[in-house]
Amino acid sequence: MTDSTWLNRGHQLIPGKEVFRSERRFHLLAYSASHGQLLMRSTGQPDTPGEPGTTIDLLFKPAIVVKMRDDYRGLAIRCATAAESAQVKADYTSVSFGEEDHVFVLESQGESDYVVAMAVGWTEGILDLSRQSFFNDFHPATPIWPYQPLGGIDAGLNIASAQELIDTLMVEENTTIRRERHRYVYVVMTRVIRSGGPDVKGAGVFLARVDAEEAQAVITANSVECWIEELPIAV
Repeated sequence: MTDSTWLNRGHQLIPGKEVFRSERRFHLLAYSASHGQLLMRSTGQPDTPGEPGTTIDLLFKPAIVVKMRDDYRGLAIRCATAAESAQVKADYTSVSFGEEDHVFVLESQGESDYVVAMAVGWTEGILDLSRQSFFNDFHPATPIWPYQPLGGIDAGLNIASAQELIDTLMVEENTTIRRERHRYVYVVMTRVIRSGGPDVKGAGVFLARVDAEEAQAVITANSVECWIEELPIAV
């Protein structure tokens, strides 16, 4: 079972109101410049031996101003009071804040940080090993399996080294770990017009773009429509 909460309305975000509390440990997981998404995660221990623990993904969106640590041992989030909000915003005279920009105070072990954003939400449940987060799902309109925790601009922070790729290829197939990093492969695609319609298929997969381009040149020289698709491979 997956439980989700999303708070972005004025009646949900009352000044001074606590909106989230957990004794679990949270860490900063990802940031995407697309829509200013800021993602934190907690991976819990299972309540029953042999059962998977739940994951809590906590998302701020769009995050306009951030003052936070990368690790929290216990976390409470509340809406700033009117005075706290005014003080935080006064410290950033170059930023144009809107009425819907809320100051969320992050409290842990007697210390406070904050995130200024329009909304905060979280999802708790069993996160499948093939998924990078609860906030980035597969969409038919862009049929590429999500290879990073958040959609949008990829900063390249989770691109694996060549050695990591080699090590992954040598690991037993039944290893059950989350594939959190990736390398790109280059798929040479072809389209041939036949009597029953276009026949589109992959001609080959290459680890280096230069090799894919060489194959593309050979295929194109034989008057076959050909292009290269760049796809991520989980490591």
